[in-house]
Amino acid sequence: MINKDLSEMDARLLLNGMANLGPVSVRKLLIANQNDPREIFSASRSALLAVDGIGPAMADSILDEKNENWLQKEKEEMLNRGIQFISDENYPELLNQIYDPPIGLYLKGCIPEQPCIGIVGTRQPSLYGKRICHELAKGLAEAGFCIVSGMARGIDSIAHQAALEVKGKTIAFLGCGLDIIYPPENLKLYREISEKGAVISEFPLSRKADRRTFPMRNRLVSGISSAILVIESAAAGGSLITAQFAGEQGRLVFAVPGRVDQPESTGCNELIREGATLIRNTQDILDELKNSFFHVISHSKREPENPSTGLATEKSQRSENLTPEEREVFSTLSDGTCLNLEQMMQRVSLDFSTLSSTLSMMEISGVLEKRADGKFELK
Repeated sequence: MINKDLSEMDARLLLNGMANLGPVSVRKLLIANQNDPREIFSASRSALLAVDGIGPAMADSILDEKNENWLQKEKEEMLNRGIQFISDENYPELLNQIYDPPIGLYLKGCIPEQPCIGIVGTRQPSLYGKRICHELAKGLAEAGFCIVSGMARGIDSIAHQAALEVKGKTIAFLGCGLDIIYPPENLKLYREISEKGAVISEFPLSRKADRRTFPMRNRLVSGISSAILVIESAAAGGSLITAQFAGEQGRLVFAVPGRVDQPESTGCNELIREGATLIRNTQDILDELKNSFFHVISHSKREPENPSTGLATEKSQRSENLTPEEREVFSTLSDGTCLNLEQMMQRVSLDFSTLSSTLSMMEISGVLEKRADGKFELK
């Protein structure tokens, strides 16, 4: 049995750290115990089992004699790492409105007061996706919105970085404990976000990410946000799960369109087909939100530029100094398509040796880039 002098916050911390209990089960326990988490640890085993959905494993976790030792070690580690544990009293209003808000959150940094927009997308974006993400995240941060994402590789990281570049605010929700930097190359980004915004997790320290934690994380990304923007997503994946949560939570869903023959655009195009708002530039989003956040949005005097218009002009200028062979490759990729060497052979008149050397020279000179999947794309 846990110490009878357990504080309410310690009780929340304990409940949150139990692997057998999820947000819905915890809410049922709270309702059955006058919304006092301390009462849960004073209840008998039979009383716990009488709560709908609470089984023997859950009851045994609550009554485990090792709980007090775990609690003490967790609090010491939090203190050493400068991590707070906050309850729903300190959540932004929108987060408290979702169906299954967490009983508590680990926090490093300070949650910004601005309204939030979540930006999510593929972990392997195209160059087009990278540019559009940077432009939109930067514009929204400059307009006064806090950018929310999951600090994953790809679109998530680009969105956080773009907000920080313009001294904007950003929040990263992790799918693991706050003592685990995932992916590891984002250590610098983690530190900067925690200093200029907030890094948040629902999970106890040392909890590693898995298939269960990411969807749980995604519901918080959408839950704290007034809208979700999806930039490049395959037909299935975490970004679409986040968009689904957003729809269920009554949030706006925005999506950037892409080529119909590119797998990384399938999810966004399908979202638009199902009713998500098509987004071309930052102004499209501001126009959708201006009635709700007129007092927040910082208006720019210049007319918004459609990113695709500027890219088309830039590409036209770059093609002027290319060799005939390079110009043929450039023309084949100029509509945004991404092709591997074999696919390229079917579209150009060059032989294999000439095409290979041409692609290598264009990559060295910075005209195109070879992606992780082996396909080439114009920069």
